[in-house]
Amino acid sequence: MPGVADTILEGIGKQYLYLRLRRQERVEQELQVKYEGKYKNAGLVLLFDLFMALAVVAVVALVAAVLYFVVS
Repeated sequence: MPGVADTILEGIGKQYLYLRLRRQERVEQELQVKYEGKYKNAGLVLLFDLFMALAVVAVVALVAAVLYFVVS
Protein backbone atom coordinates (compact mmCIF):
# COMPACT_ATOMS: atom_id res chain seq x y z
CA MET A 1 0.00 0.00 0.00
CA PRO A 2 1.67 3.24 -1.14
CA GLY A 3 1.94 6.04 1.35
CA VAL A 4 0.86 9.63 0.95
CA ALA A 5 4.38 10.76 0.06
CA ASP A 6 4.62 8.15 -2.70
CA THR A 7 1.28 9.23 -4.14
CA ILE A 8 2.32 12.89 -4.13
CA LEU A 9 5.68 12.11 -5.74
CA GLU A 10 3.97 10.01 -8.42
CA GLY A 11 1.62 12.88 -9.23
CA ILE A 12 4.47 15.37 -9.41
CA GLY A 13 6.54 13.03 -11.57
CA LYS A 14 3.69 12.36 -13.97
CA GLN A 15 2.86 16.05 -14.37
CA TYR A 16 6.55 16.91 -14.82
CA LEU A 17 7.07 14.35 -17.58
CA TYR A 18 3.86 15.22 -19.43
CA LEU A 19 4.57 18.96 -19.26
CA ARG A 20 8.13 18.47 -20.43
CA LEU A 21 7.66 15.82 -23.12
CA ARG A 22 3.98 16.31 -24.16
CA ARG A 23 3.60 13.00 -26.04
CA GLN A 24 2.65 9.66 -24.49
CA GLU A 25 5.29 7.74 -26.45
CA ARG A 26 8.10 10.05 -25.37
CA VAL A 27 6.91 10.02 -21.76
CA GLU A 28 6.86 6.21 -21.67
CA GLN A 29 10.30 5.99 -23.28
CA GLU A 30 11.83 8.52 -20.88
CA LEU A 31 10.13 6.84 -17.93
CA GLN A 32 11.64 3.46 -18.81
CA VAL A 33 15.12 4.75 -19.69
CA LYS A 34 15.78 7.32 -16.96
CA TYR A 35 13.36 6.61 -14.12
CA GLU A 36 13.14 2.80 -14.00
CA GLY A 37 9.49 2.87 -15.08
CA LYS A 38 8.30 4.74 -11.98
CA TYR A 39 6.73 8.18 -11.90
CA LYS A 40 7.79 8.37 -8.25
CA ASN A 41 11.45 8.40 -9.30
CA ALA A 42 10.79 11.27 -11.72
CA GLY A 43 9.15 13.19 -8.87
CA LEU A 44 12.10 12.50 -6.58
CA VAL A 45 14.58 13.73 -9.19
CA LEU A 46 12.57 16.90 -9.74
CA LEU A 47 12.30 17.53 -6.00
CA PHE A 48 16.03 16.93 -5.51
CA ASP A 49 16.85 19.32 -8.37
CA LEU A 50 14.61 21.97 -6.82
CA PHE A 51 16.27 21.63 -3.42
CA MET A 52 19.73 21.79 -4.99
CA ALA A 53 18.80 24.99 -6.84
CA LEU A 54 17.52 26.52 -3.60
CA ALA A 55 20.73 25.48 -1.82
CA VAL A 56 22.85 27.15 -4.51
CA VAL A 57 20.82 30.36 -4.20
CA ALA A 58 21.19 30.28 -0.40
CA VAL A 59 24.98 29.76 -0.60
CA VAL A 60 25.39 32.57 -3.14
CA ALA A 61 23.29 34.88 -0.96
CA LEU A 62 25.38 33.96 2.09
CA VAL A 63 28.65 34.60 0.25
CA ALA A 64 27.32 37.91 -1.07
CA ALA A 65 26.26 38.98 2.44
CA VAL A 66 29.64 38.03 3.93
CA LEU A 67 31.50 39.90 1.20
CA TYR A 68 29.26 42.92 1.64
CA PHE A 69 29.98 43.15 5.36
CA VAL A 70 33.69 42.37 5.02
CA VAL A 71 34.33 44.91 2.25
CA SER A 72 32.24 47.76 3.68
